[in-house]
Amino acid sequence: MNNLKVLISGASGFIGLPLVEKLSESGCEVMALSRTCIETKTTSKVQWLKADLSLPESYREEVKAFSPEIVVHLSWQDIPDFSLKKSQDNLNQSLEFLSFVSEIESCKKIIAAGTCLEYNKDHGKCLESELGTAKDHFTWAKHALYSWLSMTCKQKDIQLLWMRIFYVYGPRQRLESLIPTILNNLKEGRLPELRTPKNANDFIYIDDVVDAFIKAILVNNNSMIYNLGSCISTPVLEVCRISERLILGSDILTKQLESSSKDTECDVDFWADYTLSKKYLGWKPNTTLEDGIKKTLQWIDGQ
Repeated sequence: MNNLKVLISGASGFIGLPLVEKLSESGCEVMALSRTCIETKTTSKVQWLKADLSLPESYREEVKAFSPEIVVHLSWQDIPDFSLKKSQDNLNQSLEFLSFVSEIESCKKIIAAGTCLEYNKDHGKCLESELGTAKDHFTWAKHALYSWLSMTCKQKDIQLLWMRIFYVYGPRQRLESLIPTILNNLKEGRLPELRTPKNANDFIYIDDVVDAFIKAILVNNNSMIYNLGSCISTPVLEVCRISERLILGSDILTKQLESSSKDTECDVDFWADYTLSKKYLGWKPNTTLEDGIKKTLQWIDGQ
């Protein structure tokens, strides 16, 4: 199985780059498609293709010649711009790209990145058997892509694994994201302004997400929706507490924030059920939130 030919879109992104590196180390032949090609320790084992999904002529000939057996679709440009126009652009580019690769005779499996936001839930457990509903332009586009892709893959006898990713964090995440923002502010002796510190998210470390994608690639699995989360919801206040203890050796600032926000509400508290990911992918997360935050801090310190 380790000599599979795998095509990855969005290959230089937060999830894409570590996936390219680990997959190429396993012996797979990888074509990494991205608007930006990055030099890595495994670059010699990877065929980088500088291409833009908005320009099909930039990838069609090379991808067809590569003859991928598995396609991993991670590309979704300009996050966190979730406007109607950007969502439409990403949907149309994804439809064009996946329609093209699904016509390649060698393609037997498509693995695509979804999002936990597709569930449109504010509280409670998210079951992989739930389809969910659109809540905004971004989730509408994701639902539309899944619906079309599910139909197309059934018609062409292609396996479809739709990976609903929860709140992934770790090295190389956008510095404007929640955990890097908290860590960088604490390094300067303060906490950032947080409007909803009681809200709780299901945080999942990047290495665990990459491991799930690798298992989805290498294991003969079923077409379905898979959740990638920790099965635990953690309040933002607790993220602050863990981070403050790691950086400052106390939780004084977190206690002050907790006191000042005692009259605020918890508007969000939902988490993943990953029963199907465990059963069919043989996957479960292995990184605790404290260890993940510690590794993220080490990466930030090294910048």
